Amino acid sequence: MLYDSDLSRVLMNYLIYWLLGFGILWAGLKLFDDEVLLIVTLFVGSGLVLAGLFSAPIVLQVGMEVFLVLNVFYICMECIKRGDSQT
Repeated sequence: MLYDSDLSRVLMNYLIYWLLGFGILWAGLKLFDDEVLLIVTLFVGSGLVLAGLFSAPIVLQVGMEVFLVLNVFYICMECIKRGDSQT
């Protein structure tokens, strides 16, 4: 049986994954000029961010999904505007 401290520790793992993942992504973009190191750090950071998303509560997962879909929609609309203005 999970006690309160065990439950909070399990639920907070996603924050640790996100902190490490976004930290590695930031460090990779700011510190490395070599393409190989940059690609490796981006893959590792993205993997940790995804692990954090997978272990996050379902409410946070759905919220993040809605946020990302809205951002992709906005980016697509900007691309369409730029394509129309070039013709």
